Amino acid sequence: MMDKLGYRITTLDISGDNAAMPAAKYSIDTSLFDSLVDKVNEASSCSDPATNPTAAAASTRSMKQRLVQFNDDDNNKDAQFLADLLDRRLTEDRGEVIFEVGQEADGSSMDLSDDDIAQVTATLTKVVQMPQVASFVQLLADTGAPAAVQSERTFAREFAESSSAQSASASATAAKAKGASQGKPASATEQDKTMSAPSVPSSVRGRTAYYLIRRKPQGVEQILEVRVAVAGNVDAGKSTMLGVLTQGRLDDGRGKARVALFRHQHEIESGRTSSVSLEILGFDKTTGAPVRHTDPSRKVSWDAVCSRSSKLISFLDLAGHEKYLKTTVFGMAGGAPDYVMLMVAANAGLNGMAKEHLGLALALGIPVFVVITKIDMCPPNVLDGTIKQLTKVL
Repeated sequence: MMDKLGYRITTLDISGDNAAMPAAKYSIDTSLFDSLVDKVNEASSCSDPATNPTAAAASTRSMKQRLVQFNDDDNNKDAQFLADLLDRRLTEDRGEVIFEVGQEADGSSMDLSDDDIAQVTATLTKVVQMPQVASFVQLLADTGAPAAVQSERTFAREFAESSSAQSASASATAAKAKGASQGKPASATEQDKTMSAPSVPSSVRGRTAYYLIRRKPQGVEQILEVRVAVAGNVDAGKSTMLGVLTQGRLDDGRGKARVALFRHQHEIESGRTSSVSLEILGFDKTTGAPVRHTDPSRKVSWDAVCSRSSKLISFLDLAGHEKYLKTTVFGMAGGAPDYVMLMVAANAGLNGMAKEHLGLALALGIPVFVVITKIDMCPPNVLDGTIKQLTKVL
């Protein structure tokens, strides 16, 4: 084909009058192209605020107006706008998204009140029930709630204290300590410096609500799954932690929670994992709560968990003893985890096989997050040393 086309091109005489080719043979039918252009122009004119008043009114509405001033009219443009927005976000983020409400597109604050938050929650609840979205919504956090405000004030106070401590001279610190030891009350200026909050960004001062929106799966193949490999040194509490998470009850101190994860008799007798065990934790598609049995002594089957859940977390319980390092390498490399949960005992620190597991995860390019266990049986100074060690290593 290319040779034939090349021959035709080389034999054309483009000089003089011979450059004109027969119109019937080389003409292009532009009717289809013209119709497409007309449709595009018509659509753009309908959405142009300069020519369409309805589009102009819709384009000038802010996000706060769309969320707060919501009605159940079938022709509600705001509902369709929000449905399209959530559908696009859910598609991009694989069916789960954290929807942040508190700032407009230009960065200005919405200045949300308690009634506004309630209305936003009601609006999103109605929008996610539309067939286009078909999702579950849950309010995760509200920075304007009393607990959040108190936490925010604590953060500001600690930030102010740390900043003032870094800028204070050694002599001023010594004088302040001396006055406190003698029982002298602090001056009004010192109290103002301690209690006053620093100038923080408006995003910290403004009220923001965070909503978890997760699409309801139509089948098992559409369930969201996150695979987490649990690694760490021996006796760090890996199997016990997974047993508590999946069963919803605390351990009795004798290893009752971890028995469900063991696959061999010698694991039950020794209390140490020697194989790769798999356990799942599901989140209900309606309420978002963990799927567990109503009777704490019984366990929900995997089929029931999958049928009731919209999201699953698959835990890979890996062995922590040096004797089973090959098994751990096989589980971490072959299990294809999305994350590695590195468990470190507070009284032991990052030692033994925990370092090997951390190096293996970094070599495989798997994100790692650390969980410190046994903090109730660890002295505060040892716990601080463990945290400093982890901070230095990571």
